[in-house]
Amino acid sequence: MQNKQTILLTGATGFLGSHLLEALLKNNYKVIILKRSTSDTWRIKHLLNQVKSYDVDAQALHPIFEEQNIDYIMHLATLYRKFDNGLEIKEMIDSNVLFPTELLELAVKYKVKGFVNTGTFFEYDCSKLPVDEDAEVTPFNLYAKTKLAFESILKTYSNTLSITTLRLFSPYGEKDNNKLIPMIISKALANEKIELSDGLQKLDFIYEKDIVDAYLCTIRTMERKQRSGYSIYNIGSGMSLSIREIVSIIEQQLEKPLNKVWGNVSKLDIPIVFADISKAMADLEWSPQHSAQEGIEKTIAYYREKDK
Repeated sequence: MQNKQTILLTGATGFLGSHLLEALLKNNYKVIILKRSTSDTWRIKHLLNQVKSYDVDAQALHPIFEEQNIDYIMHLATLYRKFDNGLEIKEMIDSNVLFPTELLELAVKYKVKGFVNTGTFFEYDCSKLPVDEDAEVTPFNLYAKTKLAFESILKTYSNTLSITTLRLFSPYGEKDNNKLIPMIISKALANEKIELSDGLQKLDFIYEKDIVDAYLCTIRTMERKQRSGYSIYNIGSGMSLSIREIVSIIEQQLEKPLNKVWGNVSKLDIPIVFADISKAMADLEWSPQHSAQEGIEKTIAYYREKDK
């Protein structure tokens, strides 16, 4: 196979990062991962012998860039909390602003070609639909505020680096954290009661393999164009599904009604959101390939096998 570029990947032990790591290796990229010495590597244990790994809490970043000829940085590491508790402000700023800014400084010094950043739809004002990349930013939580703070720094490096931010909508899939869809599936497989809101909230759910494909398309676009600048792309399905519709799909897949209890409307959540993905489709030559039915079927198959 043709030799490809060297990617420095952060967040490889996480849900999306683990899937991206696997895809990068399958596409013959050389991958270097940055993690913490305390990181749980269960998602990538089978891949560790194929990568060079550094523990960023045990050594400085500078020698890593000296040792490795890095072409691109793909930054997925983050400290995420949906709702603020006021106890992790410093930790969140350290993880989501200071750490990637240090990477940027080293990227310029060591002539890295490009930086792929990960953003969130929580950064947007979602009152006008579909949400496009020009929508106003009114961050939903502290997490989104730190992502925006880093993006404002990120833009200042675009005269020397090719930089892209992928603003992800609502990811789901195999090896996910205990978010909505895996929670419903896990409880359904265990025949447990599932307590939910009123189920009318509508989100733009996007399957992990489609997100991974967006990252790969971004790197290919950077390799092809090889020019500095800053771009933002929405990565979603382009449509909204209610939680009730998600539950219905899971019931169809499992061929049984779930033991569900519908509750009150969630006043803290965004009631409806879906992405305008036309810019990513045009510029990155990317489009989602999995329907919600297909993505949920694959996710159920994973959790069924995991629970055996």
